[in-house]
Amino acid sequence: MSRPLIALAASAEPVDDVSHIAVREVYVRALERVSGCAVAVVGGPAPYLAELLGRFDGVVFGGHQTDVQPARYGGAPRLAPADPARDELALRVLPAALRARLPVLGVCRGLQELNVALGGTLRDLPHDGHREDLSQPRDRQYLPAHEVRLREGGVLRRLLGTSAVSVNSLHHQAIDRVAPDLRVEAVSADGVIEAVSATTGSFCLAVQWHPEWYAGTDPVSAALFREFGVAARLAADRRSHLAAAG
Repeated sequence: MSRPLIALAASAEPVDDVSHIAVREVYVRALERVSGCAVAVVGGPAPYLAELLGRFDGVVFGGHQTDVQPARYGGAPRLAPADPARDELALRVLPAALRARLPVLGVCRGLQELNVALGGTLRDLPHDGHREDLSQPRDRQYLPAHEVRLREGGVLRRLLGTSAVSVNSLHHQAIDRVAPDLRVEAVSADGVIEAVSATTGSFCLAVQWHPEWYAGTDPVSAALFREFGVAARLAADRRSHLAAAG
């Protein structure tokens, strides 16, 4: 049985003054080993990609150190690292993926992109309570940092079977106004929205934290990637049946 094929969004990465597109290997490992999927890396503005979504069984937008440009959601201009091509990719592909009922998983920047792509806005966090400790080794930066409360009756609460979980925290922006087609799934003690899902009925889940880093050992992280894999296999079966019928 072939594995579901996932489109994993890449980001711009300058290396030796030459522009590259790249993804972090931890996303590929989590999707292959925990979700049981095959991964295709996609990047750039790729105006044609939304038209090719019928070849994929799911879409993942992960984190990155750049911010979604404020102009994308009517925010005030400011100096911050940006990736316009990644913004364009997200704004084209995410709404199209939901219309096609493809499973969607967003992580950190991916949560923010999903919210903006569907009509929501972002805000800067005025304190350091959600940022990583840069004095620590990279693997320790991704250890749990605070607790989030899960919405009663929500997707995450049903999936994880608990009312609260501890998560890592490596971000300086968050959702401000929630997009009309999204609902809040998790909130931190200081009111920051930490997870959302779509109201469309298809699998669409995005979290502000980083489950990819310890998906092989952390039960909460593993559950998210396993559930995405289940949804991707259902999408792959649906695609196969449509192809056979056609």
